[in-house]
Amino acid sequence: MSKHARRAPQAIRASGRESETKPLSGATNEAINAAYSILAFSMNRYVIDHMLRSARQFGGDFERLILWGVVAHLNVAHLLPPGSLPSAVLDEAGLLPAAQDGLRPLMLRDIAQITGIPRETARRKLQSLQRDGWLVQTDEGWLLNLERDVPEPRGFTLESIRRFMQTARVMQAAVDDATNTRGGGGVSMADG
Repeated sequence: MSKHARRAPQAIRASGRESETKPLSGATNEAINAAYSILAFSMNRYVIDHMLRSARQFGGDFERLILWGVVAHLNVAHLLPPGSLPSAVLDEAGLLPAAQDGLRPLMLRDIAQITGIPRETARRKLQSLQRDGWLVQTDEGWLLNLERDVPEPRGFTLESIRRFMQTARVMQAAVDDATNTRGGGGVSMADG
């Protein structure tokens, strides 16, 4: 088989933790396979762009980015159960109403295990994130610094959301085109 020969389409699974993962419907799977190259390119373009933009926030240091992201996400994960609706968990400004004490701290050993970053490297970089005002350390572990007095994270995230939604529209259009070309009636990528 040549390196450019087509492979048989494979079943595609929705992303998420194992317990949240379910096979996509046959029609969705077929449409995604039919538009695979455009979908893969669009998704990868977004991911690379987002990673590069994100790393610039941390001086180009991807390990600091990963450490901050893991701490930030795991500090608030218990406040945002899967399937949460904004009206149930957010205030009028679109923010979590919990103060700093509502966050769940992460211990260094857990951060190192989750990220795969050696413990000493993680400790050193977490301390640098603390010096730069991104994180705070307590006796219980590391926390996102909610007192950080700079607008960058919100503006950056809003721009990231805009870019993500544009990528989703491009990808949905590719799936719709693949479905319509094959005589289907359109399939949402959200269909399961």
